[in-house]
Amino acid sequence: MKRTLTLLFFCTVSWLILSIYKTNNFGLLVGKQYLTSGFESQIRIPIFSIEIPNSKRFVRKELTKGKGISNRTLYKGINISTEFEYFYRNISEDKLENPLLHKHQYRALLNNDMKCKGKGVFLLVFVHSSARKSLARQQIRSTYGSFSDYENKHIEYIFVLGQTPKPEIQQKINEESEKYMDIVQGNFVDSYRNLTYKLVFSLFWVNNFCSNAKFVVKVDDDAIINIPLLIQHLQQKTKDNLLTNVLECNMHIDTEPFRHSNSKWRTSLLEYPFPTYPPYCNGNPSIMSIDVIRKMYDTTKEVPFLWLEDVYGGGFLPWISNIEMHQPTCYMIYVTIANMHVNACKLFYLSYSSNIIFHKDIWEQISKPMNSSCKC
Repeated sequence: MKRTLTLLFFCTVSWLILSIYKTNNFGLLVGKQYLTSGFESQIRIPIFSIEIPNSKRFVRKELTKGKGISNRTLYKGINISTEFEYFYRNISEDKLENPLLHKHQYRALLNNDMKCKGKGVFLLVFVHSSARKSLARQQIRSTYGSFSDYENKHIEYIFVLGQTPKPEIQQKINEESEKYMDIVQGNFVDSYRNLTYKLVFSLFWVNNFCSNAKFVVKVDDDAIINIPLLIQHLQQKTKDNLLTNVLECNMHIDTEPFRHSNSKWRTSLLEYPFPTYPPYCNGNPSIMSIDVIRKMYDTTKEVPFLWLEDVYGGGFLPWISNIEMHQPTCYMIYVTIANMHVNACKLFYLSYSSNIIFHKDIWEQISKPMNSSCKC
């Protein structure tokens, strides 16, 4: 009898969770002051996954909304869950009422909208930065951001911020924007759980104010770009007439959501009910052709909010848009003191250290005359 009651209890609870999930709206995380604490630390979500080997590609099968799909896709002997796509392709309209993600009601509170106007922009770099990290932005301006032209290719840089509740920080941002004319600020709170809003705001800004760029790089303010090698890499694409459907990144497959209640990155079943994420790009950094920016921005109208920016922007949007992902052999490296002097043939350099002096040392190493044998 006791066992029967226990079973009945668990069945009832499961039914209630499912019912709540089906009717649950994804709330708009805008203007909530309690969200401002997490972003300041710039802690990155740990990745425990199987990485796709370098120089490999992944493209999902073309699917039609409402037609239904098989629930597994086999790739290189690995089963990749696609149950989520059936859910997101058949989502109810009430889950698509978010004014920012779905209605695109973004406003640029600070907007240096002349950045790209009348210019032949070969590469736009948009840097996600937190409001308080003015020193990191200044270091970027004095290192890789000092390249406005390389081999006759024009480069523009923009720093993307959200709102801050602190007037003294906002005043400094206003002064910084007036001085350097390279900051845009969106109408959402700058917080860790609002990074998805920041990403879609970036897509909004590029579509509206820099759609003449050929290529776009999304990067966080803790990464370093090897501009000479990157321009060489993109020039080769131009020569090969590979100007569309370009999405290059550090790829992950079969990554499982964090379910532990004490984890900072916990994703509940209500937020994401499936056992694995789709193949996705680790959001820092990504290389995109301008058509990919447009496709991903349009796709945001169809995909409900998920606060994990990497999974949403690097997984959901490309997957649903059928955009090809690619990880070049030269893509990126995490730099330590031990390896910083031995490898200058990567496009991007990341460090677990937040020490800006160390970052400057990395830049000095990679900005030396480039090894002619470096290939991507």
